[in-house]
Amino acid sequence: MKISPKILIFLGILSINFLFTQVAHSQVVRTDYMESELIVETETILPGHPFWVGLRMKMDKDWHTYWRNPGDSGLPTEINWKLPNGFQVGQIHWPYPKTIILEMLGSYAYEGETLLLVEITPPATLNSGMFVDLQAEASWLVCADICLPGEAKYKVTLPVSSKVPQINEKWASLFTQTRKNLPVLIPEWIIEASITDSTIVFHATPPQWFDGKITNVTFFPYHETLIDHSAPNKLERTKDGYLLTMSRSEFFSGELDQITGVLVSESGWRGMSSERALEVNATYVSQHPKAILSSVIPNMQHQLPNIGQAIIFALIGGLILNLMPCVLPVISIKVLGFIGQAGDNFIRARWHGLFFTGGILVSFLALAIILIALRAGGEQLGWGFQLQSPTFIIILSTIIFMIGLNLFGVFEIGNSLGRLGANLDSRSGFGGSFLSGVLATLVATPCTAPFMGVALGYALTLSTIKALIIFCFLGLGMALPYIILCFIPSMLNFIPKPGPWMESFKQLMGFLMMVTVVWLLWVLNLQTDPNFLALMMILLVMVGVATWILGRWGSTTSSNKSRLTSRITSFFIIITGVVIMLNQVPNLEHVSNKKLNPSNNKLEWKPFSQTLVEELRASGKTVFVDFTAAWCLTCQVNKRVALNDSQVVEQFKNQGVIPVQADWTSRNPEITEALAELGRNSVPLYVLYSGGPQNNPKLLPELITPDLVLNALKNVKTANQ
Repeated sequence: MKISPKILIFLGILSINFLFTQVAHSQVVRTDYMESELIVETETILPGHPFWVGLRMKMDKDWHTYWRNPGDSGLPTEINWKLPNGFQVGQIHWPYPKTIILEMLGSYAYEGETLLLVEITPPATLNSGMFVDLQAEASWLVCADICLPGEAKYKVTLPVSSKVPQINEKWASLFTQTRKNLPVLIPEWIIEASITDSTIVFHATPPQWFDGKITNVTFFPYHETLIDHSAPNKLERTKDGYLLTMSRSEFFSGELDQITGVLVSESGWRGMSSERALEVNATYVSQHPKAILSSVIPNMQHQLPNIGQAIIFALIGGLILNLMPCVLPVISIKVLGFIGQAGDNFIRARWHGLFFTGGILVSFLALAIILIALRAGGEQLGWGFQLQSPTFIIILSTIIFMIGLNLFGVFEIGNSLGRLGANLDSRSGFGGSFLSGVLATLVATPCTAPFMGVALGYALTLSTIKALIIFCFLGLGMALPYIILCFIPSMLNFIPKPGPWMESFKQLMGFLMMVTVVWLLWVLNLQTDPNFLALMMILLVMVGVATWILGRWGSTTSSNKSRLTSRITSFFIIITGVVIMLNQVPNLEHVSNKKLNPSNNKLEWKPFSQTLVEELRASGKTVFVDFTAAWCLTCQVNKRVALNDSQVVEQFKNQGVIPVQADWTSRNPEITEALAELGRNSVPLYVLYSGGPQNNPKLLPELITPDLVLNALKNVKTANQ
């Protein structure tokens, strides 16, 4: 049967129309819990001009697939292409995901319908009227309560045309919406980043033209193990922009030249209803952005209104520091000195007081300079920071142990110390007074007297000069009793006259030194382990042998050769032992929580994290945070006297107060930052949160009693009723 030419033309037109409407996308592929297909934005392609294709994935309800960084679990979708010769294909352009939390694991994923965009560039040599086949194979992981791998193959046939391609109206809205969710690069936004032991911090400085407000920011990193994906972010407004603090992943190690990822804000980075996702290529700085300080200062203004009050607090705090248990053993050395000076003239007593004061002031200023310099360099440190170092504890324990042996009479160093002040008087022992001031300061740093904590916290937010002034007055407060004794001769009359009893008293002070050594060894054990503590005890035995050799054959009655040999031998033994110990210091970041919370404690303390505190406050819980450290004797006394009191424990349980312990024995930048936000940089500090996250915390004094804690809890109960 003959077919009319008109019918053939009509059928040809129908075929071409059908082909052009079908070749722009492949068939839908149905797999487990999702459907997918490869779609093209345009109906035709133009030789040499890029065009966009997309892998459309539509998951069933409650199922999801993963972003390029899946987070704690999952796998990103992959697309493998098989293209004609001359075609070039780009990388996947990922729209920003959402965070899905399942059993404390955080994943970055897509739910519902999503489109992964890819740009393809055809060669310029294509001929108009021809058809090309694009083939791809995709693989993914689709998850809900369980995860299932999936894969599919796709084929799209595209016509080549010399005309400008027309948009495929079927997919126009999907391509448009997907592009709105792609991260954009806005160079005018200045993003700085820094990394500490526990946090990742961004500071975002907006452009001058930006008049919007950034809210609810989430960071999606390209680096898989950079942050804790399940932990919430903390956004704060600063004077210059926005501060975003995230929890660092415990699996992250090393440093990054740059920190990259996507910052997502509901309010838009160009203003309201603009792009929500910002491409981040943050400049890495070795210290926290300066904005941290500007965000901390407003929190402190209600606690410390001016520098004058800080100076007064520092003076009073330094004066009370003499009564702290960690200072008394070393102060006893100076007491012996005053007893010996009771029969001397007024001028000599004055010089001893000045040198002792000088040792305290120089030490306080030196510690202040080190602390300020290290914090400016990005280190998160606070008062007593040196006792967070096992190296420092080893050296300090060795020195105090030797002083104790000296007080027992194993060896004598008095003549050597006296020669340090020979430029004034070879018989005066002024150098010994100066060193007594230095040592008293070193062992005073674990203690924080009343008034002292607020002054120290405020000092580190001021300029260097003003901070040093506050530290100077802190030292003057500590030295004030000895200045009075030396400059008012009549006060020396109240000191007993020298006599045989002094030798017994001196040896008694030696036992106090040994108690101090035991305390330092306990701290060292908490920071390291029992095996390392055993090595430290061997070192002390070596020091004991060395000083015995010095005392046995290095006395003034021995020959010059004997004295020289004993000194060289003793010096060699001590230095060798110390060097060996320092080389064996383990690299342990934090102290074990079990060590600080023995089973016989009456309160069950939860280990501190800022996330935990915020979650408990958000749920309406009353939280009591104990900022403490093993080397802080004031903390240990407060714990025994107040926090373990039976009435306090009962009141905690009756009111449902959650006790949280922020252990600062070893360095912990998260705790240091938490202290800074409260206007402090030392322990002890006791903070009571109640009434929800909108209420300000209540700060208790450094020295607490059961009644003081009970009254604070009573006020909380009244406020909640």
